[in-house]
Amino acid sequence: MKAIGIHRHGDASQLVRLELPEPEPGPHQVRVRVIASSVNPADIRARSVAPGPRRIERRFPVVLGYDVSGTVDAVGPGVDGLAVGDEVFGSPSLFGQGANAELVVVDSRTLARKPAALSHEQAACLSLAGVTAWECLARAQPAAGATVLVTAGAGGVGHLQVQLARHLGLRVVATASRPESTALCRELGAAVVLDHAAQDVGQACRDLTGGAGVAAAFDNAGGRALDQALDAVAPLGAVVSIVPTPAPVPVEDRLFMKAASLVYHVMGAASIWRIDPHAQGRALAAVAALAAQGHVRPVIAASHPVRELALAHRAIESGRTIGKIAIRVADGW
Repeated sequence: MKAIGIHRHGDASQLVRLELPEPEPGPHQVRVRVIASSVNPADIRARSVAPGPRRIERRFPVVLGYDVSGTVDAVGPGVDGLAVGDEVFGSPSLFGQGANAELVVVDSRTLARKPAALSHEQAACLSLAGVTAWECLARAQPAAGATVLVTAGAGGVGHLQVQLARHLGLRVVATASRPESTALCRELGAAVVLDHAAQDVGQACRDLTGGAGVAAAFDNAGGRALDQALDAVAPLGAVVSIVPTPAPVPVEDRLFMKAASLVYHVMGAASIWRIDPHAQGRALAAVAALAAQGHVRPVIAASHPVRELALAHRAIESGRTIGKIAIRVADGW
């Protein structure tokens, strides 16, 4: 089968055309004929030379692409509720081969049926980022009506988190710095948008909450964003981070006297660690239902054929994209 992947770590020029054997589904797995995928920071980390705490070592050649939307092509033993021809979407395992290929094998328990209201490109752009956004909100458990901070509110995870939080009845304060990203945050339901480059985000959040701070702060960018989240969170609140920012960002002295918590989250953690194999699929189904009802939508900033995957990687690395970048696989060779 045709695929695009890497034989070694490096920059985007390492992405090359591959010819690989067709994968066979094992227990609980289905094989998906890929129509669309998308690019996430996880792809950049997996491709990059720098090891970092979130890069998972794999055996080369490596096919990236941790979002998929397509049709079930084959079904392994123990699969319930899915059959050949069903339209599905989800995220291939972060430990396995990805979806920048004609075919990919995925644990059926982590998939959801593609809503008819979404194109395959939209569905692919909703899976990893949507589940991450949903699970982070579930980890923080802010009460209805609470004020929350979403950093990088126009980013891949952030723009979905803004919508989900708004739908759950939360007052959303988002951060952005450029006119287009600020406008998107407001369009998607943020009550307040703070300029993370020019404003004191922590003080602004306290001013907006009568001095208390936000009930939950979501760090979607790391570094300065984590620093701002730590400063903004209220006593007994929670900071949920999807980026492992290295020292010297101070943590304990920012949280201890507030009895606040810092929680790290990785998409589908309960499924990855086999605590609950169905957890990721349930989260995705919940996000899919909201998307079908029009409560959440992925914003697609650009769409590339898979042969232009390196171009899409470079766009993500620029740090200036908003929303998501879709990859057209079925017709993109």
